[in-house]
Amino acid sequence: MRILCLHGVGSSGAILEKQMSNLRRELDPSFELVFVDGPFECGRGPGVSEYQPGPYFSHTQGYSPADITQALGYLEEILEDEGPFDGIFGFSQGSALTLSYLYQQQAAGCPVAVKFACLFSAAMPCSPDATLGHAVISKLRAMEYDIMDRAGANGRDLTSEEQELVEILQRTVVEAAIQDPLFPWTDMDVYRRGKVDAIPRVMYSSALVQKIQIPTVHVWGKNDFEYMIRMAELSCGLCDQSISKRVLHSGLHDMPKKQAEIKDVLRKIDWAIAQA
Repeated sequence: MRILCLHGVGSSGAILEKQMSNLRRELDPSFELVFVDGPFECGRGPGVSEYQPGPYFSHTQGYSPADITQALGYLEEILEDEGPFDGIFGFSQGSALTLSYLYQQQAAGCPVAVKFACLFSAAMPCSPDATLGHAVISKLRAMEYDIMDRAGANGRDLTSEEQELVEILQRTVVEAAIQDPLFPWTDMDVYRRGKVDAIPRVMYSSALVQKIQIPTVHVWGKNDFEYMIRMAELSCGLCDQSISKRVLHSGLHDMPKKQAEIKDVLRKIDWAIAQA
């Protein structure tokens, strides 16, 4: 059982390997975990200790459709060159990229290179498809709508679809950018003054035409930052709930550490494999 493991932003394969050490000890010996670095070197990411040595990497240079297209191209190369793989374990940005890949392959009618995925503390997933939510995004951009205005003073002219996207952004990436200077989405003004094609196409359930149709396990810490919990919940909602499982652990934005919680994750992974 070969598993591709994708780290978070501003991290590395070596750091993720340490983060997964407790889980790895409990896995069946037949599991082979393959840790890779993202293709872009960057600064230390949110939640990565200053005592963790670099270099640090990201799977993407940004979050526009072109950036996500580029990132998925690199992921597809890894899946082809280093595979075959039975599944993906993603953490934070690695989970978001996995969801982008799974949905894009499915929407394009292309085969998915893995049978299941286990997604830890998923960050905000974005699509490479510039047509996703285009009408809503174009309207907000034409209005020069300030999504940083969380008081909602200028929201009275929005449709329900526009208001939904604004609320999702404000509860996730806007809040994250305010709370954490290391959060990579720092240029929120792109929604108001940026080029339309450069605006990230956030993936959320009502914007998609179908759910992700491979078994998934979603794991996050119930004591994580509220905006990260919202991202994880949003990510879970992209997947067919009949073939998805959730595990909430007692930690923060990290891997489960308690033995009982690790065992619960492993049971859910076994279930996903059986579904696949």
